[in-house]
Amino acid sequence: MRRSASTAEVLPRGRAGRQAGVTLVELMVAIAVALILSLSILGVLVFSASSNKNATTLGTLNNNIRGVFTLLTMDANSAGFMLGAAQSQCALTLLHDSNLTTQPPNAYPAWAQDQTNKGNLPFTNNTTSYPPASWGNDTQILLFTASPSVPQYTTTGASPNALLPSPVSTAAYGATWTATPSALVSGTLQLTSTSGLTQGDVAMLQVPMSNALVCMRVPVSAISGSTITSTPGAQLMPANAYSDFAQQIPSGYGVLGIGQLQHARLLDLGQSNSSMQIVEYWIDDSNGYPVLMRSVYSALTDSLIGTDALAPGVVSLQALFGTIPQGAKPGTVIPTFKAWSDVDSATDQVVSVALAVVTRTLYDDSSYTAPATITVPQPASGLTAPDAFTDYKVSTAEQHRHFQVNTIVIALRDATWD
Repeated sequence: MRRSASTAEVLPRGRAGRQAGVTLVELMVAIAVALILSLSILGVLVFSASSNKNATTLGTLNNNIRGVFTLLTMDANSAGFMLGAAQSQCALTLLHDSNLTTQPPNAYPAWAQDQTNKGNLPFTNNTTSYPPASWGNDTQILLFTASPSVPQYTTTGASPNALLPSPVSTAAYGATWTATPSALVSGTLQLTSTSGLTQGDVAMLQVPMSNALVCMRVPVSAISGSTITSTPGAQLMPANAYSDFAQQIPSGYGVLGIGQLQHARLLDLGQSNSSMQIVEYWIDDSNGYPVLMRSVYSALTDSLIGTDALAPGVVSLQALFGTIPQGAKPGTVIPTFKAWSDVDSATDQVVSVALAVVTRTLYDDSSYTAPATITVPQPASGLTAPDAFTDYKVSTAEQHRHFQVNTIVIALRDATWD
């Protein structure tokens, strides 16, 4: 019998059930599992990216600080005008500048001062807003008196068989000049020779005092025979000349008088503003985040030569000074580290500088909480405040930043030369 065209072949019931597809419940379970796996993988990727970013940021900070330490070492090696191998360096340099409303500080081969909110930078009238007001941490302005290159050396009659920067004139008062106390106010000096000196030069008068050389930056305003005049009241000479300079000399060096001037030497520094420099390290936050800066000033005129941004994220620069007694030979005495406020320039010889730089990342990492205190390692055991580095206290605004601390001890080359 022929089958009707409309007749369908009936399949077994069990086989038809298996061909019906995935149920809604199974589909939802599969989607949930896939979503959980995707979120897990995404979390791993986000964590990995965040970790890589933090590692890259900290690596960049570390590279920046290595570059900073290279510059610091170079400047420390040049401290003291690079004259330490040829003659005794200036333990103290007295400065005057009528162009500044705030007189520059007495200059040492290496020294420091606290950086305060709205305080003046030492060689300008510009103020800095760093650190923030009511800040509980320490940071200093670090300074070096340096020369970017060695001056031309030549033998002179002033010191046979010795290499000295030329020209060097030795003060020697005689019958042609009245060596009286009034000479301290006149600003005149009687020299054995003015050979090589030019009107308009800046000179360094090196005066032997009780324990070391005290130097005075003076202008060569006029030359007459063997006499030079540094006009009182000029840009670089106080109104009462050497009498005013005498007031700047710390106790321990003795009293400046005619006797000391008679044994002084005058070092001609010339007229090049870049030949002798003051190098200054400080922190600026005018861009909204702290940056370690390096400013270079002319040691002849205090004019700014240039400023460079070195390392972003530096929040504290601290310095301690390794000292030995004046007259002791470097290398024979273990240095004692002191804060600059405790260094007695008349009895302490600074032979090294210990530095600590605290740096933080510029952006928050919400997955990280910094410790309340960042420990700063000491350059020697047994150091206590104030002659010690201070640990860094993390503020609430910084609690999700990463921190690192770098330290270094730099020997001052001039102080170790014989």
